[in-house]
Amino acid sequence: FVGEIPMYRKGRRKGWIKEENIREVVVKERNRNIINEAFRVVRTNLEFMARKEEKGKVIMLTSINPESGKTFIAMNLAASFAIKGKKTLVIDLDLRKALLSGYVGSPKLGIADYLGHQIDRWQSAIVKEESRDNLDVFPVGTMPPNPTELLFDERLEQLLETLSAQRSEERRVGKECRS
Repeated sequence: FVGEIPMYRKGRRKGWIKEENIREVVVKERNRNIINEAFRVVRTNLEFMARKEEKGKVIMLTSINPESGKTFIAMNLAASFAIKGKKTLVIDLDLRKALLSGYVGSPKLGIADYLGHQIDRWQSAIVKEESRDNLDVFPVGTMPPNPTELLFDERLEQLLETLSAQRSEERRVGKECRS
């Protein structure tokens, strides 16, 4: 258990807004409301648990329940890390719905194109989140007819290893520059 995120309701309307209707990052710099504090607590607890890792951290959010808030939590947790100055890449691996990709306008190129060998350079599909430094999104791109098969492609494992090693190298170089 790393923390608890309260249900989020926008405005004074009755009922909770469903995940697919929220394309909003509520975590803001210098905001001390309850939802921002909750995301800071989760971020801090995750950092504490993984602090001994030398490689860049990979955090996966999943749930068997639809509309449980995975996308909302993923983007807002990523924003929390980015606000703290951590280089953060959010990868939309929901290759059927691609809700996270909606935060950056659902671009035509993305991870499905990379895993499906339609593009060679994964970097060409990364989208910079406009309102936040340090936050990038790797959208789904073309909706694949075979999402499960793509997730088993060796390119995904290689990509995660590359990203993790790249982050580790950036940290090492940063430490050398400060010395």
